[in-house]
Amino acid sequence: MNFGKITSAKVAENGLVLGGAFGGGALSGGIMTLVPEPQKTYARGGIVVLALLGASALKPKTSGETLVQALAIGMAIRQTSELVKGFAQDQIQVTAESTGSDKFIAGMAGLACPCDGENIPMLASPIINFEDINPGAPVQIAESYQTETEEVSSNMF
Repeated sequence: MNFGKITSAKVAENGLVLGGAFGGGALSGGIMTLVPEPQKTYARGGIVVLALLGASALKPKTSGETLVQALAIGMAIRQTSELVKGFAQDQIQVTAESTGSDKFIAGMAGLACPCDGENIPMLASPIINFEDINPGAPVQIAESYQTETEEVSSNMF
């Protein structure tokens, strides 16, 4: 692996790839909302295969072609992740008593989300009780956002 000089052209190209991959993931997520629940697994597999074949067939020479390839790769990544999550959810269960390594594995599979089925991206992080990892460490439990919001709004007037 060789590292070269960071140039604005390279940063722009990689930004285009990042944006394209993100957009492809979002696009495939939108497509999946139109698919009936019984066919979702097949549709995800189909998107992965078609996106991978499409990305492999492209030899980008322009930024538009690079963007299309990145879109396809983003679609494949998002739907592969969803397939892994779907297959793993019956195999991996995270509870308050789970070890740190179990929670880590669940987080890798996308199963350690504290949102209980709601799609709240900012909360989609692994649930880690640091007490399990480092016994004896002080643990501080903050009040809920609802309580803080109620207190702030009641003190404003």
